Amino acid sequence: MPVQQEIVSSEGRDFPMLERNLLSHLRLAVLLSLLSSSLLLRARLPTPSDPGSAQTPPSKTGLAVAIIEVVAAIAVIAAGFWEYWQGYADMRAGRGFLQASQTHLAILSIVGLVVFATCLMLISVDA
Repeated sequence: MPVQQEIVSSEGRDFPMLERNLLSHLRLAVLLSLLSSSLLLRARLPTPSDPGSAQTPPSKTGLAVAIIEVVAAIAVIAAGFWEYWQGYADMRAGRGFLQASQTHLAILSIVGLVVFATCLMLISVDA
């Protein structure tokens, strides 16, 4: 017969939260590396009215932005592992860790600015 036990800590939901956050960081890194690959290969989704629009002319800014995207992907992976290990250490020590570190916030803010700048660069190339 099953015995009901009280939940005395939040480890049952905190550890999956750490793993989910790490996997979200890895997914973002894959998306950034995919964006970098598309910039290096000069590949784009064609418009239905112009099937030849899948290739873009070569540019030196595309290579520079692709390198920045790869560096941003590596930074996202590092930030994800940093947050995971910090949260795991806090969980093992029994401390609350509801607030992320400022280093993690700064790294992801810089990555967000890189993505925004890439979008602006790609829009300005089309115009």
